[in-house]
Order: sequence, then C-alpha cells, then structure tokens
Amino acid sequence: MKTEKVKSLLHLAQKGRMLEVGKTAVLILIKRKKAALVIVALDSSEKLKREVELECRRFSIPLYLFGSKDQLGEILGRDEVAVIAVSNKNLASELKKYLL
Repeated sequence: MKTEKVKSLLHLAQKGRMLEVGKTAVLILIKRKKAALVIVALDSSEKLKREVELECRRFSIPLYLFGSKDQLGEILGRDEVAVIAVSNKNLASELKKYLL
C-alpha cells in the first residue's frame, strides 16, 4: 500500500514538473536550495549514495532510500533511475509519510 502511494505521488510530481531525475540535475537542484526531498534507489552505487548524501546533509535536505533503479525507472517511464529530487515542499512532506 505504501509503495502504491509513493508511486502515485511521484507520478504527480513528474506531471507537475516538480521532479528532477539523474545525478547532475539532482545535485544542481540541491545546490540551488530548491530540492525539498531526495530519493536514491537502494541498488545505486555506493559512490552515488555518498555523494548525494553529503550534499543533502550540507544543505539539510531529507534523503530517503527507496526501491530499486528498475522500480524508480518504471514509475517514471524510463529504463533505470538511480536518484530523483522533488522540488515541491508540500508534495515532499506528503511523500515523507510513506517513505519512513
């Protein structure tokens, strides 16, 4: 049930253009202080996880591990997605409820 709610909220974020996908786009959003929440796939590389975690800590942005790269890719209509950032604060707070 929680997974389905996360999927629907991520679809909403994507349709509303409140979502960035990929390491470069996510790191830019974090550094511009526009990211409200970051999600990294559980099977992402340790290097990617460390790099994103470091920037999230630096800018006090919540970071969650969720699903696999294939699952995130399927949700967003791509092959694989390792990292995403949500820019809308209200949507991010709603996502937090289901990512815990």
